[in-house]
Amino acid sequence: MKTLVAYFSYIGETELNRQVVEINKGHTEIVAEKIARMTGADLYKIEPVTPYPKKYDDIVAIVRKENEENPKVEIRNLLPSIAEYDTVYIGFPIWYRTYPRVVASFLSNYDFTGKTVKPFCTNDEGSFGIALLELKSQLKGADVKPGIAIHGADVNAADDKLEAWVRQ
Repeated sequence: MKTLVAYFSYIGETELNRQVVEINKGHTEIVAEKIARMTGADLYKIEPVTPYPKKYDDIVAIVRKENEENPKVEIRNLLPSIAEYDTVYIGFPIWYRTYPRVVASFLSNYDFTGKTVKPFCTNDEGSFGIALLELKSQLKGADVKPGIAIHGADVNAADDKLEAWVRQ
């Protein structure tokens, strides 16, 4: 069987060390690429059909609205199946203490029964918030392993931490 690293990563203005900065490569994408290299996994980027805005205030407003309304976000280039994968790493930034609704929409398209799921996140606070509880609830039948949270400012220096976690 194979391994998949599926992730959503945001590019644009984001909060880093409590300041709004612009990033040209998402923190979650950096971590996802590292995990794929370490594991030999296939890499899949979750992308919404309608891209998220790049301005911080605009993305905050969209995220707040999505969390209130919990819409199904249309995904571009969905994988036809995940049946060939026995282990799936799921990566995302933490938005309002959980994963973005685009990730929830991605997850709702597949049956994770019997699969090992290893979540990872990036954020400005260093925790999963309620994301792990929501993942376990959404992925009934999957073996959801302990995840790893990487502070956005630390993604480039996280190799040792990631390597230890991948081996668990």
